[in-house]
Amino acid sequence: MNPIKSFSLDVEGLGIIFYSPFATASIAEGDDYLESQFFDPDLVAAQAVEGRIVGVSTGTPGRFLMNVFRGYPEEAVVEKHDYKLRLGIEVRDRMLCIRDLYDLMDWRSTCPPGQSIELDDGFYHVTLLSSEPASGVMGDNQLVGIYLQRLPEMPKLSYSGVPMLC
Repeated sequence: MNPIKSFSLDVEGLGIIFYSPFATASIAEGDDYLESQFFDPDLVAAQAVEGRIVGVSTGTPGRFLMNVFRGYPEEAVVEKHDYKLRLGIEVRDRMLCIRDLYDLMDWRSTCPPGQSIELDDGFYHVTLLSSEPASGVMGDNQLVGIYLQRLPEMPKLSYSGVPMLC
C-alpha cells in the first residue's frame, strides 16, 4: 500500500497533536493552550475521546517520519510493529493537521502546509504504528504509519491519561 502523504515532523516536546481546524478555532493566536488546557493528563484523555484535539505521547523529542495511508492496516503489518495505538478524530473543512505538541505553547492557527492532509469530512479511526528505529534511539528518524479509516460516527474509545505511542 502506498502512502497518500509522507512528511517528517520535528518534535521538540514529548508528543504530537492531531486536529481539524474547527477544533482549535477558539484558541487565540499566541495563547498557551498547552499550559491552560493540555497539561493535565485527564484533560488530554477527555479531548482524545471527543476526537477534537488528540494528543499522543511519543515519549521523546526527535524527528518522526510520517507515512499516511487510507484504510486499516493489514494484520501482518500491525503485528510487526512494537507500538500500536488507535484513536478517533472528527474532520471538518476537509483538513487534518498533525503538529508538534509544543505548538500549543504559543499557538498559531495556520497549519504548516506539509503537515496537513486533505480528507473527506467525517469521523475517522486513526491507527498509529511505530517501532524502535534501527539506531536504537527513539525519535531518530522514527517511522510512524498513520492509517485513516472513515467511519459513520465517532468511535467509542477510552484512555487512562495521555494516549501513548511509546
